[in-house]
Amino acid sequence: MERGALWEYQVFCTVAERQSFVLAARALGASPSAMTRAVQALERQVGVQLLLRSKNSVVLTPQGESYFQSARDLLRREAQAREALRDTQLGAQGRLRFSAPDLLGVTLLPAVLRRYAADYPGVTVDITYTDKSVDPIAEGLDFAIRGGFPASSDLLGARLWPYARLLCASPDYVARMGLPREPEDLARHRLIMHTGPRVLKDWHLRRDKRIVRMHAEPAVRVSTGSGLMALALQGVGIARLADWAAAPEIARGTLVQVCPGYTATSAQGASPQMHAVYASRTLPARARAMLAAIRECAEDLQAPK
Repeated sequence: MERGALWEYQVFCTVAERQSFVLAARALGASPSAMTRAVQALERQVGVQLLLRSKNSVVLTPQGESYFQSARDLLRREAQAREALRDTQLGAQGRLRFSAPDLLGVTLLPAVLRRYAADYPGVTVDITYTDKSVDPIAEGLDFAIRGGFPASSDLLGARLWPYARLLCASPDYVARMGLPREPEDLARHRLIMHTGPRVLKDWHLRRDKRIVRMHAEPAVRVSTGSGLMALALQGVGIARLADWAAAPEIARGTLVQVCPGYTATSAQGASPQMHAVYASRTLPARARAMLAAIRECAEDLQAPK
């Protein structure tokens, strides 16, 4: 382990995490006595005892508990700064980890990944597809892509693209059950709903300045966006889908928009957006390149044909 300017912080955090000077020494490739000297030097600098040592254990003092969080954040920021510097010299490379909504995995992202692999062959990509709201810090991700309306949090956010939610059904369903034209007509139809967190159980349908609130009683509930799409395509019922997923199917004739002219919005009439959340302003080049590729592909999808 290179003994740089933050060596004492690295030693302190490693000892605290492993609760052992011996295990920390093995992890850092140094001697236990070097670990002890580094922690003592740091304690002299800050003027408080950070660790309580006994024959069988090492634990943080109350002051050490507080300082541990700051020291770990400092090491993380320093690692990010080094990575940013390396990116400047070498370009995008390394391992990229992010999460994305399930439906993106069968619509937009395959095309993005094809382009990205060609442009950045030095990057390996690890994607978690989930409709749950993932914390990128807890999961060790570069960023997490989310849909809907941004939630208040300590995370940084980047807007990717706005979208509309459409109510859609298959041509077969419409032939059998009729085409609902107004929100009030939906009471006589089978509705398919997503069970994911923060999915509103009431639908607010907007046309111009008119907003109609309806309590949606689902005939079928499903936990993934791709499952929701599959059920709509098979004629099971009417689903609320993002336009970036539904528009290609409508163009192919495999889906039909019901309640034409209406979009599903928030209670205040706002439209949702795709966005990414992450912990640091210094995103590595590989992450910035992926977000740029996703935006570009989304713009291509939304461009007038």
